[in-house]
Amino acid sequence: MSFELYSVRMVTYIYKEFKTAINKLKYPDSWFWARYTANPYSGCEHVCIYCDARSQRYYLTQNFEDEIIIKDKFAKKLEATIKNSRSLLRDVIGPGGICDAYQPVEKKVKNTRKLLKILMKFRFPVNLATKSDLVTRDIDLFKQIAKDTWCTIGFSVSTMDEEIASLLEPRSSPPQARMRALKEIKQKAPEIQVGTYFMPIVPYLEDNYDQIEEVIKESKNAGAKFVLFAPGLTMRDVQQEFFITKLRKSKYRDIVKPLLKLYGNNSEKNELYKYLNQMNLKIYNLCQKYGLKTRVKRWIPSDYRKWNYIIAEVLLNEEYKNTILGSSNNKMKWAGLSINNLDESIINYFKRGELKRLRNFSNEIIEFVKPYLKRGEKDRDKKTLDRFL
Repeated sequence: MSFELYSVRMVTYIYKEFKTAINKLKYPDSWFWARYTANPYSGCEHVCIYCDARSQRYYLTQNFEDEIIIKDKFAKKLEATIKNSRSLLRDVIGPGGICDAYQPVEKKVKNTRKLLKILMKFRFPVNLATKSDLVTRDIDLFKQIAKDTWCTIGFSVSTMDEEIASLLEPRSSPPQARMRALKEIKQKAPEIQVGTYFMPIVPYLEDNYDQIEEVIKESKNAGAKFVLFAPGLTMRDVQQEFFITKLRKSKYRDIVKPLLKLYGNNSEKNELYKYLNQMNLKIYNLCQKYGLKTRVKRWIPSDYRKWNYIIAEVLLNEEYKNTILGSSNNKMKWAGLSINNLDESIINYFKRGELKRLRNFSNEIIEFVKPYLKRGEKDRDKKTLDRFL
């Protein structure tokens, strides 16, 4: 294993080989619809002070923003994995996750561009989230992926206030630059589903009505198809410590006390739930006002999973809407997630009268999805979908 070190602007870059290039999730993510993640780097130069990737759950050993690990031979390893795997089904890959795939080092190293070429070659759909306008460099690849399969690009935005953004996301592209990039992609590659990932939204800093409306309005003006939002933020172990320390040193230090009260160990959990419910409804109504979807339209495979994914999307979108409106249904959530992992079409269960064998498929849920199952049955009668493509 070889290592190479060099420093630019107090950031150390380390080339390192990893054993794997792709991670399979237990269930496809019900917000971004990704089955797999692929991180071309470890660590992130954007230095977002709220970033959850700092928390201990990700087991990152390096200094998160000062030591960037460049995954050596990453694309070759990904290609070998796809070629040699007997169980890797084509599904949505989310580049990044514990890093931004378009952080500044990408301009020179191009690990993400190499990754996209492999995904294009093997016709894997892509959903990418970024805070960088560098993503427009690769419109040609995203456009081809969208034509061949499916492609979504979401710009992560938490505020349009550039002063606040410079504190929270100091090395990211400014919010207006992200909106310009969104507009450019929309104009040059209308095949790509573009939108805003409005998250996190820091309580008492970014959550007033005018700030929220500005993000949604600017998203609409730029051509976004959706605004996927998540008020609040994670507050875990060292991630929380880092975030609070940065806030205390800023002009916004006054929000620290109410923020810790809202998320602290001794806080009344009902207060946090109440806050999140109120925020969800406020943002949802603003999205309705501007005619923006609050969910990403899912990629649907053409093999036996087709109706599993269609019905999972219906259930998970309904559960999401119900949660926003204050009546969450955990059974519907798990019913939707679990059918993503069936090893045969849900239409077969329907024909055999065995839907109740499926996890959380109560009479109520069966009646809710029955119209879709009947459509799926007709579809199956026209064409056999049980073969992988």
